[in-house]
Amino acid sequence: MLMNTMTAVTKIVSMLALGLAMCSGAEAGQTWLCSVSSAVAVDEDGTVAPPDFSERERPTFFRVDAEKKELKLLAPASRRGEVTKLELAHEAEGVRVFSGVENGRGVNLIITDAGHMTVSIVSDGAVWSVFGHALLEEHLK
Repeated sequence: MLMNTMTAVTKIVSMLALGLAMCSGAEAGQTWLCSVSSAVAVDEDGTVAPPDFSERERPTFFRVDAEKKELKLLAPASRRGEVTKLELAHEAEGVRVFSGVENGRGVNLIITDAGHMTVSIVSDGAVWSVFGHALLEEHLK
């Protein structure tokens, strides 16, 4: 059953990426500050647990730049400055969707007008789901 779920997730991510490739980009110049509130990993054998970062600390804050199409870690200090390139950016009614590839993993990010943020990281045999909040940086001024 889990393998069917993993296959379905892979197909959905592939269709999302294809659809995004044909759509307009997110509004240039917009940036968001994002905080991570929870994360979970599901492996192909059905194991559900927190993501394994090995010796590295779990990211807690990051910045998303629509114009540069990048996600940049802000915290913890040991990870500050790490960048994930986001190849696709799309803005639809009430939501921005970003997609990229990092070290052979698919990365998809959704930010809503309500300030919700969800990241999915898909690799061979595992899916990580990350949840948190996003604030449009211009609202800080």
